[in-house]
Amino acid sequence: MKYDNDRLGAALKLYLGTDPLPMHMPGGKRNPDFVSQAFMRDITEIGGFDNLHSPTGILKDMEDCAASIWKARNAFISVNGSSALILAAIWSAATLYPNSKILTAMNCHLSVWNAIELTGSSIVPLMPAFDIGLPFAGHVSPSDIERYLARDPSLKIVVVTSPTYEGVISDMDEIFRITRKYDALLITDSAHGAHLGLDDKFFGPDSKGDIVIKSLHKTLSSPTQTAVMLLNEGCPIEESLIRRGLDIFETSSPSYILLGGVSKCLSSLYSKGPEILKPWEEAISYAEENLRGLRNFRLWEAPVRERSKFVIMGYGDFLFDQLRGTFNIECEASFPSHMIAMTGIGDTIDSLKRFCDAVRAVDDAVDSPYAESKFISRPYPRFAMTLREAAQSRLRCVELEPEFCIGRPSGEFIYGFPPGIPILMPGEIITEDTVKVLTRGDIHLHMGGGRNYMGLIPVLP
Repeated sequence: MKYDNDRLGAALKLYLGTDPLPMHMPGGKRNPDFVSQAFMRDITEIGGFDNLHSPTGILKDMEDCAASIWKARNAFISVNGSSALILAAIWSAATLYPNSKILTAMNCHLSVWNAIELTGSSIVPLMPAFDIGLPFAGHVSPSDIERYLARDPSLKIVVVTSPTYEGVISDMDEIFRITRKYDALLITDSAHGAHLGLDDKFFGPDSKGDIVIKSLHKTLSSPTQTAVMLLNEGCPIEESLIRRGLDIFETSSPSYILLGGVSKCLSSLYSKGPEILKPWEEAISYAEENLRGLRNFRLWEAPVRERSKFVIMGYGDFLFDQLRGTFNIECEASFPSHMIAMTGIGDTIDSLKRFCDAVRAVDDAVDSPYAESKFISRPYPRFAMTLREAAQSRLRCVELEPEFCIGRPSGEFIYGFPPGIPILMPGEIITEDTVKVLTRGDIHLHMGGGRNYMGLIPVLP
């Protein structure tokens, strides 16, 4: 189908040009005393503008455009980010397979665990590989997945993240082949891989799965909070079940400001194809070349990785603060052992030259050669109960010093943020290894409910 001229944006411009009187929500009524110019296109589901929860017109064409771009059977647009899509996908899978446990990679985002909590499903933990020289989790092994599926034929749902926040890519072609072999449903969180599948020669192949979820804002030009869910051929979940999940987890008043941004993004990708990525790709290649050979830091490079982000190993918090305070460059995230700088489709050689020049200036100004950080992996989790069962007892938690918690079930999520990957989950038995990770003092930790982790662990009675 053809969607190469930002049809939603054009329709909004044409409609508003007739100066209609809005006797409908939103309440600002396009009155400039209340509404800034940027929000004048904020409408509701009026005639001719379709309904995101039951699209048959212009929004359905937009979803079909997304399906065409990423070669999927169906596509579903979200204005509640990838998180709503992950919730809907896992809820739908658990509805289709109500008795299945969920084989879940332990480096999945918090939204995955929230979805599993809501479904009441049990978790089969899938540990990613760990390299002692890297301060973050590695790929998920296809052979590990096959071993679990061969051992338990009732295991019908698998959830994997690829690429990860740091740009680690798992062999999703082989993982998808294995899950299809065992008639298991594969949900792939590819929130950081919206650009994958658009130019395989530079970025590599797209993430595979029955359901693949992509954030359209992380690396592409769509506004923050927009995403797409792709259902591929052979996926056993019907469109109507996904729509039902979206009825639950996505707002019933979708923003046409955000949808307009999705329209512009998709129409550009559809009409220009891989050529639209060339300036960005040239800028990445330039930056990779210029970031090699640092004395006090090291650009992380691997034979298979997601190239849109730069993970710079070394004193990440120091580098982050220097770039921000001295050069007015705001990077994605920092840790004691590394820093993450994300690029996107809007980057050019000029923008990345400014970044590289600043990194090299910081590198030249310090004299502390790079030393590898030894990563302490997340302990293999053992659960006393499901996440839902633990959540139902959460209000009876007591908070204790870590050494007094060993052997007891946790009552809360404790996770690193960014990106939001749990180190401890509700219902998980606290071990000495867990306490070692939580008491390191060099990771930014938060708890469920928007609280900072202050050293006490909530445990269940």
